[in-house]
Parts: sequence; C-alpha cells; structure tokens
Amino acid sequence: MGKDSTTKTGVFIALACFGVYFHQLYSYVLRTTRNASLNRNGTKISALKWIDGLSFEAPLIASLLYLTMVFVGPKIMRKRAEPFNPKALMLVYNVYQTLFNVYVCYLFVSEIKTNNFKVWGETCRWNDTRTFGVALGVWLHYNNKYLELLDTVWMILRKKEKQVSFLHVYHHVLLVWAWWMVCWTINQAPCVDMYFGALCNSFIHVVMYSYYAMALMGVAVPWKRYITQLQLLQFMVVFCHAVYVLLYTKCLKILPYSQMFVMANMLVLFGNFYMKSYKNTSSKRKTK
Repeated sequence: MGKDSTTKTGVFIALACFGVYFHQLYSYVLRTTRNASLNRNGTKISALKWIDGLSFEAPLIASLLYLTMVFVGPKIMRKRAEPFNPKALMLVYNVYQTLFNVYVCYLFVSEIKTNNFKVWGETCRWNDTRTFGVALGVWLHYNNKYLELLDTVWMILRKKEKQVSFLHVYHHVLLVWAWWMVCWTINQAPCVDMYFGALCNSFIHVVMYSYYAMALMGVAVPWKRYITQLQLLQFMVVFCHAVYVLLYTKCLKILPYSQMFVMANMLVLFGNFYMKSYKNTSSKRKTK
C-alpha cells in the first residue's frame, strides 16, 4: 500500500466515490429547491423557505466523529508497518475541490452582477427571491466544510502525524461551526454581505487545491510560495469587511463579531506558522 496507487483502477474508484457524493448533493439541492419554489416553473425560490430547518446535530456529530478520528486514527496507524497511499483518491478529491470552488466563486459573482447587488452593504432582504443564489452559494460553502475534513483523513492514512497539528484541527472544526452559524442567521435577519467571506475563501481554495492536484501529478507550481501569503491577505480583507458590516449595515451583530473572531484566530495561527516556516527556510539558506 506504500507504493504509488494512482492507477486507472484507483482513479476510476475515486471518480465513482466522488461522483456518488456529488450526485447526492445535487439531488438534495434540486429536491429542496422544488419544495421552496414560489411558482410552477421554479424561477422564483424562497431563500427563507429553502434554508429552514438547518440541523444543529450535523456540525455536532461531525465534530465529535472528527475529533475521535484525530485522536484514535494515528494510534491505529502506528500499528501498521506501512502507511496507506490514497493518491488516486487525493487527486480526484483535489480536482473536485478546485472545480467546486470555481463554481461557488462564479455563482457569487454572477448573482451579485446579475441582480445589481452592492459588493459591500447590500440591503436586499432574504424574502426577496433574487437573494436565493447568494443563499445557495453560502450553504454550498458551508456544506463543503464537511468534505474538507478529508484533508485530515489523508494525513492520518499516510502517517503524517506532524501535519495533524493544533492549527490544522482547530481550523477545520472552527470553520464547520462558523459557517453553520452563518447559514443559521439567514432565517434571523437580512445580511447578503455574508457571501463575501465565502467568496474570498472559495477563491483561496481554488488556488490551494489546484496546487495540491498539480503537485500530485508532478507538475511544478509557481504559486506554491504565495499560498500562505494569500491566506493571510484573505484574513485581513475579510476582517476589514466584518468591521464595515458591524458599523454600516443592519446585519445581526453576531455575524461580524464572529467573523472578526475567526479571522483574528486565523491571522495569529497562520501568521505564527508562516513566521516559523520563513525562519526555518532562512536558517537553511544561511547554513548552505
């Protein structure tokens, strides 16, 4: 299992797995949008009716299972002589994540442009059917946070215990709950501005997962060194947007406050990681 498992059979199995997942996701969205449609031809969909009934159990169960895996998984893998090599699954997963996030970015940009929404400070309410596309994009972004937990699975299966750091685990669990809360507030008060953080994060994921996919294929990627810098820039921009939302919009205060909390956390943790990496790189260059 330690050998290269990116075979035709492995890729086919990986495609089948993620194909089933995507089909289930697509079927769910299609079924629920029909139920939330306000007219016969389905051109007007209520965002409020569609997002209603968001489950609290989903992030709770996912968090418990994830943390159990993080604690137990490495111990199980230590008993194996060789690590697994899920390269085919990882390749298809990274390509899927790249394409998925490209679509989410496109969805947000097209909805903002088509409906003439303001980039910051849009006052359109969720009971306006024009906002459904934005709500859908935010929900898709939230839903994808569960799939992103596979990042940790790949590390554990490959015996990369050092990569399963506090930063990594905290980041994944925090974002599941943060985006669940964002979706939950759709039923509480209007705030189209919530799309902005999802758009920024989706763009970063296009850059990040495309790099991972190409690296697995042995393709040299010129933007590798800039990924963490882009992430830090994202945190600063989204933090500034949260301050704007707090001061100049009527969104629930919990949204900008939680956004600032998350971004501040990420800035400190990723900033610390970046500085340590930079110092290690500088030290290696000096010793040469």
